[in-house]
Amino acid sequence: MDALATDPIPAAHARGAWAAGIEPLREAFPLHADKLIRAIAYSHIEPLPTPIFIVGGTRLTREALANALAELAGEIERPHIDPPTLNGIRRAVTPGRPLVLDEVPQTSPRSTLSMLDEIEIESFVSFSTTLSDASALIVASSQTIQPLSAGRSITIELPQRPRSLRPLRAMESEPAAAGRRIIASYLQQSTRHLDLNEHAINIARHPDYDKPRRLDAAFYLGDTILRTLGLDTLATPATSWLSPDDQIVWALRDAVRYLLANGGELTDNASDSKEWVIGRTDRDYLYIRPTEALPFIRAAHGDPTLSTKAITAALRRLHLITSKTGTVTVRIGGEPTRVWKIPTDREI
Repeated sequence: MDALATDPIPAAHARGAWAAGIEPLREAFPLHADKLIRAIAYSHIEPLPTPIFIVGGTRLTREALANALAELAGEIERPHIDPPTLNGIRRAVTPGRPLVLDEVPQTSPRSTLSMLDEIEIESFVSFSTTLSDASALIVASSQTIQPLSAGRSITIELPQRPRSLRPLRAMESEPAAAGRRIIASYLQQSTRHLDLNEHAINIARHPDYDKPRRLDAAFYLGDTILRTLGLDTLATPATSWLSPDDQIVWALRDAVRYLLANGGELTDNASDSKEWVIGRTDRDYLYIRPTEALPFIRAAHGDPTLSTKAITAALRRLHLITSKTGTVTVRIGGEPTRVWKIPTDREI
């Protein structure tokens, strides 16, 4: 592999490289490419929360996809792992760089788990293993993976045979590979200057959150990176990559911001009254009136049927509210009012 470029890459050059390197990847793997390129874009700012497993298909298709992702992730040199054991894989990790495995060793014949399962289980507790230090751990293997492990990772199951070899050959061509390497260099140079959503970053890196939720936040951030840099803009909004509950929280946050910017006000005590009161705030809590916020949450979410009950359930599942009834009664403007009571340290 070539070293990453150190000279500044112009945006126009990067967009040309994107067309040369990413469009063939999309054509060869149309079901998976959008998710994978967002995962790899995220890996240029933080290590991916889970490994990427490429299973099924043929050795040719698995390795072709793994190599394309390696180029996009900025792989410089692929280590030779000897002996080919889990310990050897751990030692091959260089923090902040991708690690790509063309194949992995078999586990003991007595084990009911494959090496893919063992890698996933070890990386599940991310702070306990060096495997999580790799910016992206990409494994292409003929081995099987248990449904639980597959559900907690990015697992790409390829069809037994490609429909055509032509897109695969185009993706593996030198111009396409060079385009992906240019994109890797461009992402390395550009992502450090981006102002990304801190809430999403916190979710993606938080070791106590569910892996699927962390992955969805990583996809969202990867999508944001690509949109901000003018490389890729899908028709769907960036928030569509978030988990369903986080999509609701994002809509609530956007709605509150919009209301405050357009005349809505928060009182700071029980008796104070203002012209358009959307809630109340103090040092510890934010009290939001669902009746005032609901139309704006629906607009931000894009769902005109979204209910207060659904929003409350999402807030409760994410531990943003703790009351059993969902809403509580507080006094606003001297009147008892039902509100969502959200701790201010949850950063709504």
